[in-house]
Amino acid sequence: MRVKIKICGLKTADDAFKVNDFQIDYVGFVFAKSKRLVSKETALEIKNNLRKDIKTVGVFADMSISEVRKIADFVNLDVVQLHSDENDEFCGNFKNRILWKSISVNLEKPEVIAERFKNADGFLLDTYTKDLRGGSGKTFKWKLARNFSEKYFTVLAGGLNEDNILKAYEMVRPNVLDLSSSVETDGVKDYNKIKSLMRRIKNEFK
Repeated sequence: MRVKIKICGLKTADDAFKVNDFQIDYVGFVFAKSKRLVSKETALEIKNNLRKDIKTVGVFADMSISEVRKIADFVNLDVVQLHSDENDEFCGNFKNRILWKSISVNLEKPEVIAERFKNADGFLLDTYTKDLRGGSGKTFKWKLARNFSEKYFTVLAGGLNEDNILKAYEMVRPNVLDLSSSVETDGVKDYNKIKSLMRRIKNEFK
């Protein structure tokens, strides 16, 4: 089965046209405090310019259930992705959408954390960074997640680029590869970088 691709951190309507040309499966809108933060109005505008088969993911951190629901309903998101200290009970409040819980991988195998979340439909594995909820552009030790995707739907994030993406995939075997900083120039999504990375994926991922 083909590995699916997510481009996270879209910020402008123009970004939609940059991803529409490629076999992108998901895009992410960041509603958490971040350099990629967008308003719900901007996210809806981007969504309206996307190909209809591309699913939309909302990235949330440190928000109440009602705040997440309000944004998710306004944009009509396909997936809610939670990035802070939400517990399993919190995750159970979004039954009408797919729910991905982020796990910041440090020294502990992510399975230990995932076992606590029965209400999650999948998990995004990202790199632990002391002062960030994600989006650091740094990798973690993929061997910690070597068997994770055998049990859980897995989205792999954290510093993936043309040079390491094949190795990361072969070690973790995720369902989705999540790309962000590697397809940007000066914080803006770069069409040519997306094209180059997608060509690499098409040529090497069999």
